[in-house]
Amino acid sequence: MSLPICDICAKTGVMCNACDAKLRNNEISDLDIEISKIIYNMGNGEFSFDRSFDMGDFIVLITQKREVGKIIGKNATNLRELSSKLGKKVRIIGTGNLEDVVYDFVAPAQILGINTVFKTDGSTSRRVIINKKDENKLKIGVGTIEELISSFADDRVEISFG
Repeated sequence: MSLPICDICAKTGVMCNACDAKLRNNEISDLDIEISKIIYNMGNGEFSFDRSFDMGDFIVLITQKREVGKIIGKNATNLRELSSKLGKKVRIIGTGNLEDVVYDFVAPAQILGINTVFKTDGSTSRRVIINKKDENKLKIGVGTIEELISSFADDRVEISFG
């Protein structure tokens, strides 16, 4: 499967030149490497993920939608093991269409709508409108959510409350 580092580096714990170059060029982080090793050993090379982000209180793991269940595991055993090894709670977000990704980041807050905004310079962005009553339910800051979603979505994402 696909990890931020190659399978050999994940298995042995020794970084090859290609993976070391990714780390030096900030394409991957030390956290990506650590999680790659754990996930490789946990799933015998069958699990994959794309990126990870340390949010302070917890870690966000970005993966393909079809991989979410595998990483969580039966009765969340894999997720608990991953959390205990990292020493923080882990939140798994599956990439797919923008609406699903946004919902995963803002849950349990209610999304009122997702609109495309056409700007005067010809660019577009996506505006996510969240119920104002649910603003305090967000587990991650608005700026951080915008930055994370924009980092792997095609459009810039703006969050507003209505």
